[in-house]
Amino acid sequence: MLPSGARLVVDALKREGVSTIFGIPGLTNMPIYDAFLEDLQNGELRHVLMRHEQAAAHAADGYARASGKPGVCTATSGPGATNLVTGMVTAYWDSSPVVAITGQVVRSVIGKMAFQEADTPGIFANATKYVVQVKNIHEIPLWIKNAFFIATTGRPGPVVVDIPRDVQLEKVDDVKWPEKPNVKGYRPFRTIIDTVKIKRAAEILIEAERPIILAGTGAVWSNSTPEILELSELLGIPMVSTLPGKSAIPHDHPLFLGAMGYYGRAEASMAALESDAMLIVGARLSDRTFTSYDEMVETRKKFIMINIDPTDSERAFKIDVPLYGDAKVLLREIISAVRLVGRKKDNTAWIRRVKELRDYYSQYYYHEEDGKLKPWKILKTIRNAIPRDAIVTTGVGQHQMWSEVFWEVLEPRTFLSSTGMGTMGFGLPAAMGAKMARPDKVVVDLDGDGSFLMTGNNLATAVDEHIPVIAVIFDNRTLGLVRQVQDLFQSKRVVGVDYGPSPDFVKLAEAYGALGFNATSYDEISRSINIAIKENVPAVIRVPIDKEELALPTLPPGGKLKQVIVRDPRKGS
Repeated sequence: MLPSGARLVVDALKREGVSTIFGIPGLTNMPIYDAFLEDLQNGELRHVLMRHEQAAAHAADGYARASGKPGVCTATSGPGATNLVTGMVTAYWDSSPVVAITGQVVRSVIGKMAFQEADTPGIFANATKYVVQVKNIHEIPLWIKNAFFIATTGRPGPVVVDIPRDVQLEKVDDVKWPEKPNVKGYRPFRTIIDTVKIKRAAEILIEAERPIILAGTGAVWSNSTPEILELSELLGIPMVSTLPGKSAIPHDHPLFLGAMGYYGRAEASMAALESDAMLIVGARLSDRTFTSYDEMVETRKKFIMINIDPTDSERAFKIDVPLYGDAKVLLREIISAVRLVGRKKDNTAWIRRVKELRDYYSQYYYHEEDGKLKPWKILKTIRNAIPRDAIVTTGVGQHQMWSEVFWEVLEPRTFLSSTGMGTMGFGLPAAMGAKMARPDKVVVDLDGDGSFLMTGNNLATAVDEHIPVIAVIFDNRTLGLVRQVQDLFQSKRVVGVDYGPSPDFVKLAEAYGALGFNATSYDEISRSINIAIKENVPAVIRVPIDKEELALPTLPPGGKLKQVIVRDPRKGS
């Protein structure tokens, strides 16, 4: 029997090593589902039926971030494809390799407002790294290969392959499987080893009195944690990170200060400001990390930047030594150059100053309050209850900011969060994808009530598909981060953010068939997590949080890092 276009899609995916697909079927991607029925039956593929296409993209994203390999999702045309947009742009902003296969109406009616037609190429053109509409059955094998190539080379990112239904149904008698990708006009960024620049970078770091390393997302994708730690220890250089870069550095390392930026740790931001040389590894210098580019320029420090994307070194301000390519490779070159040049400066005074910053700001972080569960201690309790290599995802909101400051990442690639786009609802489906990628790991979603409710219906998928993730919901019955800004910076004009008593998260979990816990003490949090891990089933742990609790440190809107707010301004000095 001659293979169909849909069968070519399935075989091409399998050739790329795909074993899991997250999605929802509809009329225009139904032929693909029909084509992989036997693959599901014999165990070669697994399909995870999500409850919304946004969650399918988030799950594929979580799979990619946890595994380092592309995650795959699928949706039908029209609303199915458009529902993917939020998840795909989330992956785009966070440089995560997701491949989406979307169905499309038949070729003869494209552009004629057919039923469930949407301009998928137009919609995704600026929401993904690449989008292509395949109108010839013979091009399917090449474009699936190309999609994975584009998604994983250079700066990783999401790719959409849109295939009309009639192309999927068409038969072909001559299948040519490409040996390598071929994308006209696409040239992956190369690693450029410029020995002059490498030596200059080494000299700047050696001669600096107050050097610092900033780790970003690229440090995670390049697996360059060992090299960053080696360079840090070799020269005694303190380390900070961006929010997504949290997953690159073990937080129990004595030279690591935490994530800097808008809601980052104050000592990390202050150390970054006080430094006289900064080595940036795989960060794009977003406005959440450097809230004012002028403020950084005013420090008159030397900037060394390693990035796979040359445009990143031109976006914010002049970089003294830009290095382009794979961070792992370039860091090895810098380490070799440092050893060759030899260490000259004594950083003892700088290390002492960094410790002073850490000790000073710690007085503002760890307060207890009678009758209230404090976010920092909740996170510490969870950290102590799960393995060192457990994977944690977050939603978006105050709980994410508390996690940025207080969650201790102990192994690389174990903290997954929507950082560039700040997408509420990311946490639960991303946790499900991470668990599918790493079934041997405990996976916990740190979530907020508002964020969880965006995609919480996918708890049904977790139960049906036996994906044992644990969702810890910081329940303060409000959109806390929005409320905080209204309260502090909009004259206490709090509007449109407070929830009523619905839902009861324990009953909601039980309605889906998951375990539900109402943890009103630290001991109950720990006990609930232990039970959920032992039972190995999906679980929801609701933790009550005071609605007035703030996510600190923070900045005033548009503020500079040196304007950091570390104490509740409502309580006076």
